[in-house]
Amino acid sequence: MSSKRYTKKIIGDYCVLDTETTGLSAYYDEVIEIGILRVRDNKIESKYSQLIQPEEEIDSFITALTGITNEMVSGMPTIGQVKEEVKSFLGDDIILGHNTSFDVRFIDAGFQEELSNHYMDTMQFSRKLYPELEHHRLSDLTTYLGLSNNEHRAIADCISTKELYDAIKAKMLKENLKIEDLWVKHSGHSRGIDISEIVPTGMEIDEDNFFFGRHVVFTGKLERMIRKDAMQLVVNLGGILDKSVTKTTNYLILGNNDYNPILRGEKSSKQKKAEKLKLQGQDIDIIDEFTFYDLLNE
Repeated sequence: MSSKRYTKKIIGDYCVLDTETTGLSAYYDEVIEIGILRVRDNKIESKYSQLIQPEEEIDSFITALTGITNEMVSGMPTIGQVKEEVKSFLGDDIILGHNTSFDVRFIDAGFQEELSNHYMDTMQFSRKLYPELEHHRLSDLTTYLGLSNNEHRAIADCISTKELYDAIKAKMLKENLKIEDLWVKHSGHSRGIDISEIVPTGMEIDEDNFFFGRHVVFTGKLERMIRKDAMQLVVNLGGILDKSVTKTTNYLILGNNDYNPILRGEKSSKQKKAEKLKLQGQDIDIIDEFTFYDLLNE
């Protein structure tokens, strides 16, 4: 990650943030719930929880995933109406989350301004400290470490994330590890690269990047580049290209016209399959083209 706001620290005072959204694109989707924990001296001091009414209706897939219905958000405030109270609750704290860049990106888009807070990501720590795990979703880690159950609701996920960060700090202390011990760069022929058709062109791969070791499928026409060039970028980051959506797929990347709920109409067969696998508990997410470009630069 190269975002100027991204940081890695061992601290006791911070805020944990989680959002529930109608998808993974801050360009096309919306926030439907915000949860925040204020932590002081490693203890939860206060909580903020709010359902948000989106402009568009919540898709049945999202309701099945989160349990949040259109009836639940009816009459709730819009994202703009909670802007000041959320900023006030966060203050100047470092924000902690799991895949935090997604949550921060949605908050920035909803508030129509960029939060000034730095943020940390427990997923990045987890990839380094628990390499024996095949997946590093919050649900995988809560099961593996025996933490509070992850429920795909904002406050519940915040509690799980806080407990995960506590476990991370305890493991680092026990093994006498510092931040600089965890982050190193590796050669371009690192594990997890599919070189059958497209080979990496760079000499070094930063394992901290979003796509390292992840299985990626492209579908639909991309607006900014041809698909082969996009595939090359993924492989250069240590990603693995798949031709079709399977149980091993981690990300389905849709061209914008396929992703945009206003334009797309009927969902493609690949998207329907990805949604079905997601509801079955597979580690798979659907992202749009613009979000893909953002993730390349993080």
